Amino acid sequence: MAGLFETAVLASLLALTLTLSIAQTQFEIQEDSRSGSLSIARSLLFISAAVALILASPDRMWTIVIAVGLPAIWFIQQLVGRQLGRLNIGVSIARRLDNSVTSWAKLVTPLRLRAPEVVEEYEQELLDSVEEFSETLVREIMVPRVDIEVVDGQVTLEKALSIFVSSGYSRLPVVGEDVDDIQGVLYLKDIARIVQQDPKLLETKFASEAAREAFFIPETKLVSDLLQELQVSRTQMAIIADEYGGVAGLVTIEDLIEELVGEITDEYDRETSGIDQLDENSYRVSPRITLDEMAEHCDMELEDEDVDTIGGLLTKAIGHLPVGGEIVQILGLELIAERVDARRGRILSIRVRKLPSDE
Repeated sequence: MAGLFETAVLASLLALTLTLSIAQTQFEIQEDSRSGSLSIARSLLFISAAVALILASPDRMWTIVIAVGLPAIWFIQQLVGRQLGRLNIGVSIARRLDNSVTSWAKLVTPLRLRAPEVVEEYEQELLDSVEEFSETLVREIMVPRVDIEVVDGQVTLEKALSIFVSSGYSRLPVVGEDVDDIQGVLYLKDIARIVQQDPKLLETKFASEAAREAFFIPETKLVSDLLQELQVSRTQMAIIADEYGGVAGLVTIEDLIEELVGEITDEYDRETSGIDQLDENSYRVSPRITLDEMAEHCDMELEDEDVDTIGGLLTKAIGHLPVGGEIVQILGLELIAERVDARRGRILSIRVRKLPSDE
């Protein structure tokens, strides 16, 4: 009699789990989230049956049969259920069990682990940016010294206002003898407040008098640390000093945010990428373009421990400031100093060609 009992239990278990497996397959085809609850139901059935059979079977031989039989039943019902679930019988069984499955799914929802959602491309890029953010130095994202728009401290606020209007910026460094002599930062809103109080002050008050104290940081500071410091100090702009105490550039909170979420433009920004594609493998680029940006356009790896930009890479390869027309090959690229401002020692544009692998 004991053998008949175990055989009946195993047969019933096979029939019931086969039915659930067929229904689960059909729900998975329909991308129905309730399919996961049926997997829990099948597992509980097997556990319950195993415990019941072992307790009801003092004979050790039947315990061995149960241990071998249950995995076999699981494999059989899984295999057959997958096949039948794709047929019309699968649709019929899933329809009949619909209400019961709904009730069961609500019951076991707290027990189920949520399946990981597919990360969208933009979300993945944001996650990658956050990971890189803590490793990026401010010198890698700063506006370099040669591109800084400044206001002479000895000009009147009226003249300073015209500089604000023509540049489109809302904050500008105020300098003395040269860019290394930063006297403060002038805010457009401060000029607006003075205009409201007494418009005549525009003609008599100097930029240095209205400037706020500048916030200086070393170029080796991490952007993640700088963002926290700017938030605490409620400052929008930081002046970046090099190792010799001179001004290397500046960075704003907007620059830091853009490092995380990408370029942010408004109606005053000039929409230029800095990279103009000339043909399949040639580009005209700004010297400020970073190696990472160039690598993305060329679909290749570009890394250098000493420099961060294409202009820096060209100067390093030549060994001196270019005078124009120099051609070098480095890191799989051919770089041409296309336009150079010799008087100011500045590179204005660079021709870049991706070299074939055989070169």
